[in-house]
Amino acid sequence: MKTAIIYTSKHGTTAKVAQMIAERLNQVLTIDLKKDKHPDVNSYDGIILGTSIYAGTSSKAMQRFCKENLETLKQKRLALFVCGMELDVTKQQQELANAYPQELYGYAVSKCFAGGKFQFEKMNFFERAIIKRIAKTDKSVSQIREKDIEKFVADIR
Repeated sequence: MKTAIIYTSKHGTTAKVAQMIAERLNQVLTIDLKKDKHPDVNSYDGIILGTSIYAGTSSKAMQRFCKENLETLKQKRLALFVCGMELDVTKQQQELANAYPQELYGYAVSKCFAGGKFQFEKMNFFERAIIKRIAKTDKSVSQIREKDIEKFVADIR
């Protein structure tokens, strides 16, 4: 089965998680929507979509991609993941559900809230100020959930 991981990443965490997933699966191509805004999904049997979540919202590039490819994506073996720093499990699941169109969310064979990172060195002034205020931290923090990623990959296989 030919599979592609199509993702968007603002500061690199989603790209890292996409690479972690690709390393655990064989012969998977990773596609960054920043570099390839209109990848051809027709040549893949399986599609894994990944996006970062900021302030509860997925990236505009992923929203656009899903809208433009909705019917084609529904014909593929589909899996979804998000990267974010929400700590509340109920809110994590809500962010995951809201990140993608409901039609795709219900169709996906596997879904994962993969955790995330605060990378202060990559943030602009406003991002740092917001994180300091909301998360009450001014340090880079990693909360990538490797066990959840392992389960996600196992469900895809």
